[in-house]
This record gives sequence, C-alpha cells and structure tokens, in this order.
Amino acid sequence: MLTAGFAKADWNGYEQINFNVDGRGALLVVPKNPAPGKHWIWRTEFFGIDPQVDIALLGEGVYVGYIGVGGLFGAPVALDAMDKYYDYVRKEFGLNAKTVVEGFSRGGLYALNWAIRHPDRVACMYLDAPVCDFKSWPGGGGRVPMSGRDWRDCLSAYQMTDAQARAYKGNPIDNLEPLAKAKIPIFCVCGDMHDWVVPIEANTLLLEERYKALGGDVQVIRKPKAGHRPHSLPDPTPIVNFVLKHTTGGQMPEGKWAATEDRKALAAQQTIDSIPLGAKPDQTHALQSFRTPAEIGDNYGARVHGFVHPSVSGDYTFAIAGDDETKLFLSTDQDPKNRTLIASSPEWTEAANFRKFPSQMSKPIRLEAGRNYYIAAIHKENTGGDNLSVAWTPPGVTTLTVIPGANLSPYPTGANGTITHEVWTDPASWPERRNK
Repeated sequence: MLTAGFAKADWNGYEQINFNVDGRGALLVVPKNPAPGKHWIWRTEFFGIDPQVDIALLGEGVYVGYIGVGGLFGAPVALDAMDKYYDYVRKEFGLNAKTVVEGFSRGGLYALNWAIRHPDRVACMYLDAPVCDFKSWPGGGGRVPMSGRDWRDCLSAYQMTDAQARAYKGNPIDNLEPLAKAKIPIFCVCGDMHDWVVPIEANTLLLEERYKALGGDVQVIRKPKAGHRPHSLPDPTPIVNFVLKHTTGGQMPEGKWAATEDRKALAAQQTIDSIPLGAKPDQTHALQSFRTPAEIGDNYGARVHGFVHPSVSGDYTFAIAGDDETKLFLSTDQDPKNRTLIASSPEWTEAANFRKFPSQMSKPIRLEAGRNYYIAAIHKENTGGDNLSVAWTPPGVTTLTVIPGANLSPYPTGANGTITHEVWTDPASWPERRNK
C-alpha cells in the first residue's frame, strides 16, 4: 500500500501514515484489525486533542483521518481541500464512501459545512462543543466576547468584510435542511453555560432545536458545570457506540474502555530507562547525520547509535537536544560495554537547542583521529512535537554543529556515512518486551 511520499509513524500504539494532499499535511491512522467495510472517522480539526473516541474506535477496527486545514474556519477553500483529501484516501486506501465527520470546537464549522456540501458522503456526525455559527465565535455575537485575531482570520478565509460576515446566511446553523433530508444522525457533546469560548445557546442547543424541527435525529449530552474543555467524555462508550451503530453495526464491549485506560496508565509510567533496548525495534532507519526527523509520532522510545570517528585528534565537546527526555553515551573505544553517560536533557527542548540545560553539554573529551568510538543517544517521546540531535565542537572550533555522516558509521558494522535510528512504539508493551 505504501508508495513514494508516504511515511510511517506511531500514534497511541497504532500505525499512522503521513502524506501530503495538494501541499497540505495529512494522515491516516490504521486499526490493527480493520472492520469489514473500511469505515473511518474524520477529525476535521485539532487532531490528537482529547482523543479517547478516536482511540476507542481504532480498537474497534475504524480508521481515523485528518488533513490540516487550520485557520480557514470551514470556508469554501477549506472544503475544497477536504474534497481532495476525501478523493485521495478513497482511491489510495479504499476507505468507505461514507465517513463519520468529527468536529471539535471550530472544527464544527468544517464538519457541518462539508457534510452540507456532501450529505451523501456522511454516515453520521459527532460534534463536540462545536462552532455552528462563526458570528457567535469568533465573532462574539452573544455573551462571549469577540476573539479578535481569529475573527480577522475568519474574515480573510471567507473574503468578507465585518458587515458582510454579520449579514451572512451561509453558516451551518442556517443550513441544516440538507442534513435532515439525508437523515444524517448527529451526536453532540458540550459543556454547560460555563463554556465561555463557544456559547452553547447559539450553537449546540440551537442546532438541536432546529434539527429536531426539521425532523432530524440529534442527541445531545450536556456535561454539568463543564467548560469548553476537556472535550469528549471520560468514558467515551456512548459516543463510540453511536458511531459503531451507524458504521460497522457493532458495539464496544462494556468495560473495554476501562481496560484501555489501564493500558494508557501503564504506558504513562514508562520512562527513558524503560525502553526495551534489548528487544527488536519496531522501526529502523539510516540517518545521514546525527539528527532524526521531527514530528514522527507520539509515545515512543528511540536509540540512535553507531560509531563516531573524529577527523583530527584533540578535545571534543558533545551536546544533545530533544523532545522529550534524552541521554547521550560515549564509549572509550568501540565497545558499548565501556560507554558512560556524558550529557542529558531532563525534559523537552526545541530542535537543536543545546543550551536550555547545563546537563546537555559534555565536558571536553579527548579523542584520537582514525579511531572508532561507540556513541548512543537514547530518546523518550511522549506527545506533541518531537526531535533529537547530537552536536559537537571539534578541536579549535567554538560553534556546535550536528555531527555529519562523514564522521559516523552504523553499529556493529556498516559503511561510513550513516548512523542507525531505532524506534520502539507502544510503551504499554515495554515491561513485557524487556522481560523476554
């Protein structure tokens, strides 16, 4: 299935396939045991935020999709990009003709507008504290104040003046009839009047009122005394079963989410020292320098190791940077058994920021030209951005530079010019893998 232009990553223990559609970053997360029919849920904005529904659905065999159209507020230009993503994943991955559209917060504009444009392509909708009318947010047309920068971006995306936007009748809240005619079921979750970001009375509650008046099927769960976030439910089973009812026809077994939460808790307990370095890695890559690609995934452990062979003799200072925790080891020779910890970062740093913590820099270390020294960087990534790089200052040089491939070779053997990057995913499995 994977062709040129695709890249693999890990997302919460599942394979994430990254690619571009018409220049926009996009992805698809693949269930380990896909349900018949290749059903999928499409997160329209804020991928990875409060992801319990997506994680649970992956466990039930449902794919999870996303394309980056942020900052466009469901405007036609965003819908055009979404059309291209839909066509692409249908062709490349054979996904079902009907998707589940998932709209969080401003993602409600994308989800509802795209469903209104293509009601024949939607199996059902899950909306969470959704924006259904941009005049209410970011326009600040009610009890919630205007979000100035977002409002300006919204006007730009729709190519409207403030007056034109205030008079606009093309918001989802005014155009629900195509969804009702197509009999698309909608499941909404929202906070109460404590939501001071997206006012429920101008969005979720008004959508419920109008959709029911049109004969539409809509369910709303209001979380008492809850604000805008967190989204979803602590136990997402009601949402998951709604989606399954309208896709696979299945149901998540009672208590399954609790077991999933136990596994997540076990994963969260794993540290950089828990990485099962003695077990076979899930991914192996050859790097052209001592720098890994950024943003390759969440919740993984990694090791970059091989030999460093200096061009000139003298004192070298090493430095490490990464997101999240990192450790750098160097041996007195080519034997890994003689390695010692020379630098570390206790928590995340920006890419190639080698001076956030004093521990990131080693003391000067004497190296001899022409000799091989075993070197290993260990990296634990949690969530969010991720990166890893190792730099040095050769003798007579004061500027840190990432160690180039010309001074590297893989362990235990291999031609000069690369170093090996190994990745272990699914931290919940690490205790068992270390004991094998």
